[in-house]
Amino acid sequence: MTCPIRQALGNAGLTACPGAVSRISARAGEKLDATGFAPDTVFRVVNGMLMQEHVSDDGRRHVAAFKTSGDLSWPLPSREAGEFREFYEAVNPTELCIISIDPISRCAPGADTLLKTLYTAARIEVSRAQEQMFLLARSSATERLAGFLLDLAKRTGHGTKRGFELKLSMRRERIADHLGMQPETISRIMTQFKKSGIIRLPRPSLVIIPDLKALSNIAFGAP
Repeated sequence: MTCPIRQALGNAGLTACPGAVSRISARAGEKLDATGFAPDTVFRVVNGMLMQEHVSDDGRRHVAAFKTSGDLSWPLPSREAGEFREFYEAVNPTELCIISIDPISRCAPGADTLLKTLYTAARIEVSRAQEQMFLLARSSATERLAGFLLDLAKRTGHGTKRGFELKLSMRRERIADHLGMQPETISRIMTQFKKSGIIRLPRPSLVIIPDLKALSNIAFGAP
């Protein structure tokens, strides 16, 4: 019942619409083809991380987002010739709530609250997407990577005596696809951050940020 959609419906709403909310698990590296889901489907990440990827007909790829615990996503189930296909891949072992909105909105008490919850979630997602577009369009490569690490630290990291720790479970190539950069550039900037003490890298998948403000200053181009 930690899901805001489930909270909006309550037990009565869930009982009235059996099967409208289900839960699945995905192994690390497992892909979910969004075309297999109905147009009214909403994903909610219960735990883990889900990578949202767009693939065009000519094979070009773009990682649109990394969805973490609590995030909602609206998969695009249909496509026309010349459009991209959308895939979701579990970055690490991930649990999802699969929510079918249409039957809930028709028969469940609390449907009005549900729609308000979805509107709020959609507004948050649009705001995050706008920030991402600004990041890609107006920032240097160093600022982009700093902003990415800062955002991920706030969403998935935790404080320790050594600093803020976060796991980079995704491959460097995926981060590069997301930020519109080359993998070699990601590695070079990570090395620069490490040498300057902005981050520590006990191992490639673990990042320690001693001072979030220092990283934030880089992300936002502070002098």
